[in-house]
Amino acid sequence: MSSLIFNANEAFEIAKRIERNGVAYYRRAAELISDPAGKKLMNDLAEMEVVHEQVFAHMQQKLSGGELAETPVDPHNDAYEFLKGMADKCVFDPKEDPLEVLKDGTDAKTILNAAIQREKDSIIFYEGIKIMVPQKFGGARLDEIIAQEMGHVIILTRHLDQIAS
Repeated sequence: MSSLIFNANEAFEIAKRIERNGVAYYRRAAELISDPAGKKLMNDLAEMEVVHEQVFAHMQQKLSGGELAETPVDPHNDAYEFLKGMADKCVFDPKEDPLEVLKDGTDAKTILNAAIQREKDSIIFYEGIKIMVPQKFGGARLDEIIAQEMGHVIILTRHLDQIAS
């Protein structure tokens, strides 16, 4: 078992942080993009992330018992700082320049492919931290977060398919 242990509540805090990072990223990209269609798509993606954060907040409100329980003593809050750092680097890096990611263009296809990759990165992140949330602390809730992210991939892929056809 991992020496870093989290509860489901902490996992939802990180999930909401990732969504907020996504909102900031897409809004910053919308400001930088001159193409009106690309700008609109970035703003739409930002709104999807806002809604997703609200979904996670609603799911978090339903936590109880061990899902909210104190995990082993961590006087320096190292576990949370680790998760926060990983969240900021693994999916949406707040310091990243969106135009660098979109250097191949700001057309809808490129934007959607980049967004899909971000969602896939979040799934990998959550799969990676599952071992750090034991069942008694709500580990099964990570599967719910992952299912939400997978749903986001499906939605974005459908948008991409509509553009391609």
